Formats: sequence, structure tokens, C-alpha cells
Amino acid sequence: MHRFTVNYHERDGQRRGTLLNRGYFISSLPRVILACRLLGHRPVIDGYNSKHSNDRARWVCCDRCGVRPDPQGQLDPDRWDIGERYDGPFDGVRPPYPSREEIKQRAEQGLPLYEREPVPGPWPAKPTGDVGAQVIIGKSFPGWDAELKIGNAGSEHTLAAHLRLHPFGAIYLHTERFGTWLQRRLNPTGYQSRVISIGIQHGGIDWKLWAKRDEPSRDDPWWMRGTLKLDPRDRLFGRRRYDYKDIGDPVTVTVRMPHGDDHEVRLKLQQCTDGRNRRRFHSWTVDWFTRPGIATKQHDRGKTLGSAVEVSAASVEEGTWPAEAAAGIATRMTADRTRYGYRPRIAVVSHDFDVEVD
Repeated sequence: MHRFTVNYHERDGQRRGTLLNRGYFISSLPRVILACRLLGHRPVIDGYNSKHSNDRARWVCCDRCGVRPDPQGQLDPDRWDIGERYDGPFDGVRPPYPSREEIKQRAEQGLPLYEREPVPGPWPAKPTGDVGAQVIIGKSFPGWDAELKIGNAGSEHTLAAHLRLHPFGAIYLHTERFGTWLQRRLNPTGYQSRVISIGIQHGGIDWKLWAKRDEPSRDDPWWMRGTLKLDPRDRLFGRRRYDYKDIGDPVTVTVRMPHGDDHEVRLKLQQCTDGRNRRRFHSWTVDWFTRPGIATKQHDRGKTLGSAVEVSAASVEEGTWPAEAAAGIATRMTADRTRYGYRPRIAVVSHDFDVEVD
């Protein structure tokens, strides 16, 4: 068992109005799984059938706790159905991976990859799982909401939940492998997690009742997800909407940062209108994109690939909006670098070799 914490203030930079932002984790925590310890595991066939190809796979897991034998097995999809009780042997060993030449020869001859079907091995003696939490005191994301997530067959987090009360704080919880029995009872197949949530934000009450987390559909029943607007103006005049219309062709400019680095950025001018029943002009914005991104944090993933900045109507009329957008991007990225404590790399040149230091 291992315990550790992560201070997100130090890693990502302190956010104004946030007093604490820390993660707490326990890994390799022993799982109780009392029923399986008393009655033994209940082996069933697990696996998947791809929606986009003929790819299929079958292996063995316990229907109660979700533990897989080691190795888990690589069974014939034509012989075994998902959910079927497995009554085969558990004497498998991890087969050696065939060479590329052997794979090619067996494919040309129409032979299976392995001479003997890789069956599952023994059950692990000491199954473990992980739990984690993130605690925020102060401002997080706007709104109040609570959510419970039941993971899918391939979820990293088996169960997850959070409570967010902006600007007071938030708490996020998750488990890995703990709660597998519940997940297998409620959401055993497919790769869409299910959520139950209620929130107050954007002038209304939002809810989700056993809704797919990442795949909303028009075919979903009305009760599965929806919004109840509380703003009387929405009831009388309709919901306020923002529309963006592309103007002209994209333009490429060079954004020069105060730290000395230059970036080629693609700009797209957009006219923003807003309103309820009738749209009206609101502002000019420029959508921008660059690769490999503008670094704002010390670690390699701390790069911004794009965003949007506002420009004045006068610059659009005069045709100088690309220069104004480039200056706005440099200002925004410089502010982010300051907030996250970014330090540029300095090239040091010697007679023998070149090195870079922080």
C-alpha cells in the first residue's frame, strides 16, 4: 500500500481565490471481496465486439469482484459469448509473443496466432485497488452541482463522485477496481459511463438521470437529461444565444513573446452576435490555433494550442485586426506564464557543444 499527495497549486499554478487544491491517493490497497474469499470466484466470459470493425476479444473475469486471472486468457469469440459462465481450465501460462515472421506465416496459412488457445491462469492471491480524492477550498468552476458516475467496462475509474459549491470549494472522489460488483450489475457492457447529477448553473437547474456521460442522443427520453430555466427573461423572450460567423479567409501571423520565442499562428476572424428572439451585433473575435503550441508551464504538456481573443471594430474596419490579435495573444500567454511561474530555457553555447538550462 502506498500513500501520496499532489499539490496542484505547485504543479499548475495557484488560482486566484483558491486557498487549497490538493489530491490525496492510496494505491495497492487490499480489496476485501468477502463473498469471493468465502465462496470462490465466479468466472464468466468478458470481452468486447467492436462497432467499427470485426475486431472481437474474449477473456475471463470474476462476475462478483471483476478480478481477472493472470493471464486473463485469449478465448475464441466464436465459441464464447460475453456473460457466459466459464467452465474451462485455469492452467494457462503467459504465451511467448511470436515473432513478426511467425505471425506473417501463420496468417498466410490461415492458422490461428497460437497453436493452443491461451486459457486463463490462476486467480491473483491478493487483489488490490486504488482510491483518490481532490479537495478544493475556495473558487473552482462556477456553479453548484453533485454527480455520481458508474464507470463502464473500460473505465479507469470504476466509481466517481463530486460535490461542487462555488465559490466555497469542491471535493472529487474516485475508485479504481473498488465497486466493481456494482458496476457489473448496473453497467456491465459497452464503453459509456452512466451519470446521475443535478446542478444549478447558467441561470437554471440541470439534471441527468442514468445518462450516457459522453454520448448524448436525440433518441434519449426527455427525463434522462434536461434543464429547467429559472431566469424569467428566458421564459418570456427565449434563451440567450451566442452565434459566431466566420469572416474572410484564415490569416497567418507571427506572435512574438517577450521571452524571445516566436510562433506562427493561424487566425480566423469571427463576428459574434447575441440575443434572445432577435440577434444583434455583439463583438469581433479572432479564433487562433498554433502547433506545437505556446508553452505556458514548465512541464512538456503545459502548452496552449489555441483559443480566442477579442479585437476592436476599428481594427476590423482598418484591416489591422491581425496585428491587434497577435498582440492580444502575446498578452494573454504572457499573463499565463506569469501565473504558472514559467521560466524560459536559455541556450548556453560553448566551444565544444550546445546545452540548454532552465
